[in-house]
Amino acid sequence: MKKLLVALAAVLITAATYGQGTVDFNNYTQNAGAGSPIWEAGQTGAKGPGSGYTAALLVNGTQVATTDFAGAGFEYLLNPVPVTVAGVAGGSAVTFEVQVYQSQFGSYAVGSATPGAHYGTSGSFAGVLGGAGSPPGPSSNLDNLQSFTLSIVPVPEPSTIAFGVVGGLALLLRRRK
Repeated sequence: MKKLLVALAAVLITAATYGQGTVDFNNYTQNAGAGSPIWEAGQTGAKGPGSGYTAALLVNGTQVATTDFAGAGFEYLLNPVPVTVAGVAGGSAVTFEVQVYQSQFGSYAVGSATPGAHYGTSGSFAGVLGGAGSPPGPSSNLDNLQSFTLSIVPVPEPSTIAFGVVGGLALLLRRRK
């Protein structure tokens, strides 16, 4: 009886792993091998974010993986990461998004809200997870990923801050009268 239960558990675990979709998280193999470079904000020429930046992959709005950028000469390319998407079967149509932020901020939400920080997003795009079939097929690529350029969160002008302080003081003085 114990052997039967162990065998049944092994079969169920194996079947569960076949139900997970896969994707290669990279921006090199898209668009018939031409790639989809990610460019640094304010740079001229072909310069990507490089070290110190993190890219997050979202599938159906949920972050499933992160990676960093390649080294010298290829700063606009992500270090490839094979990703298994739990709970979504291979062959399923999904919505992808790639978010990039400076690693020091720890997340896209913080990086995209910090004045002077560099961040960017691909926006949502459709795709199909690989891994369908038995045994699972190959991973899919982010074929519909398009190149994008990072933005810089604006830093408030000191004069704007000063005007805000003067305005606040004027309101306080007026209230006292």
